Amino acid sequence: MVSCAKCGHPNLPSSTTCSKCGAPLPTAVAPAGPPIIDSVDEYARQVAAREAIRKRNKMIVAAIAAVVVIALGYLQVKERNRKAAAQEKLNYAEKFVELEKRETGAFWNCVMASEVDVGMFQKAEQFQQRIESAYFTQQKTFSDYLTTECVPKIERARQAFGGLRDAPAELAGPIDKYRETLPKLQSGLEDYAENIKKRGGVKDVDQLIQETGNAWHSTPDPTPEAVAFEKFLYCAVPGLAKLKDAQVLLEFLRDQCYSKDPVAFMDKVRADCGGLLNVADKEAKVNPKSVPTWKTTHKQLFEEEARQLQAWESCGKRSRKGKKKEELESFLLTVNEYMAARAGVANAARGIQEAAK
Repeated sequence: MVSCAKCGHPNLPSSTTCSKCGAPLPTAVAPAGPPIIDSVDEYARQVAAREAIRKRNKMIVAAIAAVVVIALGYLQVKERNRKAAAQEKLNYAEKFVELEKRETGAFWNCVMASEVDVGMFQKAEQFQQRIESAYFTQQKTFSDYLTTECVPKIERARQAFGGLRDAPAELAGPIDKYRETLPKLQSGLEDYAENIKKRGGVKDVDQLIQETGNAWHSTPDPTPEAVAFEKFLYCAVPGLAKLKDAQVLLEFLRDQCYSKDPVAFMDKVRADCGGLLNVADKEAKVNPKSVPTWKTTHKQLFEEEARQLQAWESCGKRSRKGKKKEELESFLLTVNEYMAARAGVANAARGIQEAAK
């Protein structure tokens, strides 16, 4: 309500004059509003300030965009360089593979007398089987063949890998291990070539055991071959004279050749007693009195089935089989090292390839 200043009568706020005395009432003051810009310069200043803020924001956005572009470019360059470096390492690994296939592969083709992919082999026994198969194709000359044909190839492989330098860090260790196996392969093969030279002599002794043994079993009278076999028996079987019968002899041979080491037993028999089997004149006459043990030995050990000869043959075969493994033993040990080193290089190359993805 608005009170009249003249008479004090209360009036409505919208009244302009007092409803009682007619005197004018005071006009209500409107609430204060925003200040009115009454200067052109002030307006221009505000417009310029807004424009400056807009330009600054635009520059910030541009700067951020530039940083992003540079960062992306840097990452792209870095990625290209990483892949290029990985490819260079893989190229080196490929160089190793080509060298291995050409040089070491030629060595294996020679040793096995046929083209082979050793990457298909899983264990050393597979190498042994293939080498022994090659041996049977040229038994009399295989030792010389290995020495004159195959050893030079592993020597050339050693020289080739000796010139393979500046390997990437990931490949350097595995390649060094691979390189270290090559002279061992050469040494092992040379040992094997020397060992197989004796095979002919071993077979000759085993054959003489059968030939003279047949003579001993086929006649009641002493002949040069039969006497040679008896001398062999007394040398090969300790305490032969005390054996009860042929069955005890068979049990002795079974123990030596099946329960114990047939290689050691037959090696000793061949070395110490094999020379007694050589007969200079098979047609010569033998004075029975020169062989005082003849009748006793025949009575003690003779049997029509000649099972003793079967036992000697079986023992000889087991011995020769075991000896083959011994002859290749040092070589096969190195083959295992070689295969492990070869796999190590392949694994390192795969690691580089995976890291490059």
